[in-house]
Amino acid sequence: MRKRLAFIGNMAAPHQVRFCQHLQRYFETEFWFYEHIGADRPSWWKIDLPPECRVLGRPWLRRRQRYLTLRVISQLRRFDPDIIILGGFFIPSNYLAYQWGKRHGKTVIVFTETFRRDRGLRGESLGTRLVDWLYRDLSAVFACHVAAAEQMRSLLPRLGPRTYVARYSSDIDRYFQHPIREAKAGYVYIFPNRLIEKYNPILAIEIFDELLDRYPESMLKLNSSGECLADCQARIKELGIEERVQFLTQIEHWDDLSTIYGECDVLLFPARFSNGNFTILECMASGMGIVVSDKIVEMPPIEDGVSGFVRPPEKEQFLEAVQQYIDHPELFKEHAAINRRTVEPYSGAGTAKLFAELIYENVLKGGHPS
Repeated sequence: MRKRLAFIGNMAAPHQVRFCQHLQRYFETEFWFYEHIGADRPSWWKIDLPPECRVLGRPWLRRRQRYLTLRVISQLRRFDPDIIILGGFFIPSNYLAYQWGKRHGKTVIVFTETFRRDRGLRGESLGTRLVDWLYRDLSAVFACHVAAAEQMRSLLPRLGPRTYVARYSSDIDRYFQHPIREAKAGYVYIFPNRLIEKYNPILAIEIFDELLDRYPESMLKLNSSGECLADCQARIKELGIEERVQFLTQIEHWDDLSTIYGECDVLLFPARFSNGNFTILECMASGMGIVVSDKIVEMPPIEDGVSGFVRPPEKEQFLEAVQQYIDHPELFKEHAAINRRTVEPYSGAGTAKLFAELIYENVLKGGHPS
């Protein structure tokens, strides 16, 4: 009989919903979410949920994703999972689920990103010591990437030895079918991330403005959500490039993203700081040229000049990198071949396989299921 697995996450992001389906190969799986979609996400993120996924209902507390609801206990009693994966340490209801799991002899795992503040990674503090003590009987910690795992091992002396590198699942399967980009008079550039200060969208606009001077047929596509939207609109107007910039307001469904990515040629992401982004994976799977900041904490391996360009978030650095694709369009084919091989394990099927291996071989010590 397959073991039962319950994953408790903050919201029903599309990649999480589809990851639940891939995990069914290894476990009888249910995903529970505290809300369908957060207020900072666009409406087209709200996709239909299969029977194995459910929203727990309006929590008593929802401030800054610190959810508190007793419905998580009623769901645990109903489903009686063998394995519980909690999406984060700092959610009160997750701690209730941890206590329930410990009391009933369940395998309990926390899946975590890095501990960070607005300006970067968090160091040792009273809060980290408290987390290490409160969750001291966890079965394991699954960190979303290497940097997060290293931080857990550094900050959590009890839990560090039980920390493993996992990852988020990416919904990228259809992106592998996009055509290889070819030389053209003006490329289509994309800044797909939210328009927030740390992602540096104003610099992306200014980089594009200089490219447009050189190649007047160029286009820029921008995410249309985020606190910097008005600033971006003002800068675009000031530069007089409204006709060559398109905000992505026409998206109606999550799956529309594949079409949009297929129409773009080069990713521009000059972030001042990022904890890693699905958009990079998506652009790599799509076969785009990749020009990203070296201030991104963790992302798939991109070797500067070999499979893309990783540069300081400075205008001239990014312009020089983009010019490489313009002068040497054969790089699109070379980089796409490397990047598609690199990101294939990050797909839903590849990530489900990784979770099963970590759970059966490292946590349960019982061998991988056939």
